[in-house]
Amino acid sequence: MNPKQVFFSSLLQPHLPALKSTALRLARSRTDAEDLLQECFFKAYRSLEQFQENTNFKAWIFRILVNTYITSYRKKARQPQKISYDEIEEHVLYKNILENPHFSLTGEELRTNRHDFDDDVLEALNQLPYPFRLVVLLCDVEGFSYNEIAQIIHSPLGTVMSRLYRGRKLLQRQLWQYAENRGYISEATKIKK
Repeated sequence: MNPKQVFFSSLLQPHLPALKSTALRLARSRTDAEDLLQECFFKAYRSLEQFQENTNFKAWIFRILVNTYITSYRKKARQPQKISYDEIEEHVLYKNILENPHFSLTGEELRTNRHDFDDDVLEALNQLPYPFRLVVLLCDVEGFSYNEIAQIIHSPLGTVMSRLYRGRKLLQRQLWQYAENRGYISEATKIKK
């Protein structure tokens, strides 16, 4: 480490816990807080020459943290809200399910059709691409947590969450077709979709 890095590290070290907790409170998510801290540390290191020795480093670094947060918040606020096609499709799908009295099965229908239903669900699962199928099976069938799945498949937590979301969406579309084919969805609901 060069002298500037050693000096910066010695000033920063005592304040790390407070900076981390403040960043987490500001950003409200661990990932966003880590990004915020990284940007703050980069800015502070880059402008370390502006810091006057024997003054309050804690106040100086916190000012950079808060200003960095405000800048990112304003930037996000200026961006138009984005709504994906998948979110719209999901809303329509759930709305159709809630409005359709024929979609839910009674206990007797579940007992009678259980074997067929399981086969169709398994077939729909088997049609998913492997990375999505694996994560859906580990989470929804085997009951592993996201962190456990990340360790099992040696992937980051974000990848697990993304694959699980996409896998469930694909499965949802396939099972909607299953429900239509089995007559659990009325013709009126099919038209709304």
